[in-house]
Amino acid sequence: MSTDPSSNERSDRPRLYRWLGLRRRQGRWLRVAPTRWGKVLIAMLMLGFMVAMAEFSSHPTFCRTCHIMEPYYEEWLHSSHSDVTCISCHFEPGLRGMIEGKFRAMAKPVKFITGTYGTRPRAEVSDASCLQSGCHDHRLLDGPLTWTVNSSRDDPIDIHFDHAPHLGEMRRGKQLRCVSCHSQIVMGEHISVTVESCHLCHFKDVAHGRDDQTIAGCQSCHAAPQGELRLSTGYFNHADYIDRVSCENCHANTIDGDGAVPRQVCWTCHNQPRQLALIEDVELMHRMHVTDRKVECSACHVKIIHQLDARPASVLHEQPAMANTCGQCHDTPHSAPMDMYRGTGGRGVIDMPSAMQRSRVECIACHQGPKRQPGHAAMVGQTYLATQQACDRCHGSRYPDTLALWQRTIDDHLARAKGVLDKARAVAGNDAKRRDLLADAEHNVRFVELGHGVHNIHYATALLNVAIERCEQVIELAGEEGGP
Repeated sequence: MSTDPSSNERSDRPRLYRWLGLRRRQGRWLRVAPTRWGKVLIAMLMLGFMVAMAEFSSHPTFCRTCHIMEPYYEEWLHSSHSDVTCISCHFEPGLRGMIEGKFRAMAKPVKFITGTYGTRPRAEVSDASCLQSGCHDHRLLDGPLTWTVNSSRDDPIDIHFDHAPHLGEMRRGKQLRCVSCHSQIVMGEHISVTVESCHLCHFKDVAHGRDDQTIAGCQSCHAAPQGELRLSTGYFNHADYIDRVSCENCHANTIDGDGAVPRQVCWTCHNQPRQLALIEDVELMHRMHVTDRKVECSACHVKIIHQLDARPASVLHEQPAMANTCGQCHDTPHSAPMDMYRGTGGRGVIDMPSAMQRSRVECIACHQGPKRQPGHAAMVGQTYLATQQACDRCHGSRYPDTLALWQRTIDDHLARAKGVLDKARAVAGNDAKRRDLLADAEHNVRFVELGHGVHNIHYATALLNVAIERCEQVIELAGEEGGP
């Protein structure tokens, strides 16, 4: 007969206890305790639970259990990355990255349960995650590619792009990351690029218009349209001009906004004076927010708009007084020449835009010749005059001396109209009808003279013809009525 008490204890235990690895404890508050097998079983269960929770928490379905993640989950679900789990991007590749990511992620449910979470979660994606094997590991070797976007008029535009120089070289003195551009939440894309990110780098702090300094130039991003375009003046083919005429001659107002960073935007994330004082250190700000952290450019910078005509509608249609320093002394400068160019503002003649205006040719295309010497211009500013060379640059030798011919024609016609106007003034008197006719004539003569009729010779000629006609009517009426 065995004298081992443990053997008697095992024989006295119920079968369920033996299966569960439990034993009775006499005279203790806790009447049962695990045996060696019970401890092993508990460890196996805990390990299995941890593995199961790790697997479940790695699935996007777990992420959406927090209501603040629902919008991001929906974006991911309908995006091109819907077959990629969250942790594939938001954890560093490899076992170490997985473990570190899990420990960081443990704080998220705790914050959610305790109500200390923020409504705008900031999730990081490293370049290593994007460029890992099976994802975009060959992206830097692919070379130039074409990215098709829709313009403001919903026309498809092909943008040329190469990842290698943007990630492998410093851009404007800054080291970019994949998420420097691919950091936007875009409907149906989840992580994609908006063209505003491109605009900010290519157009900020450079000159536009006459002395355009767009980084990399227009054609480095998108080539000129192919084939003939139908304009109101006829057919136009960019290929005939692109090698000798700058894009800004016709597309001078393609940029609106300066991409500035209002100081108050810093308060949305920071509230320490010592942090806010660093805003002037541009290099540090970009290293902390762009290189070291994923902060969208639009979170700090005002958006820059780039399209065929980026000017606000108020500028295009209402022509308000200039809001800059010139507007303190000059009210609506150049309004007469602009109206003459557009063929509007005269009396007795229908609107008649010039052929150049209908072809969308900008002012700087013709006004190429500096009026003042550099020394004088440095003090009082520069004015650019229209030149025949500007005509020849676009039209070649088809219209020799056209500018001088137009100017002589306008001058001769204007002199004739002024002569008739003087006669009409002398006999107009106080008769209401004659005064109205005279007012129309004076307006047209003044408009052609101050608006420089050479901007629209056909419209200017028609206006002067109407002025002469009105003056002759005044003279005729005065003769019929016996003078003033």
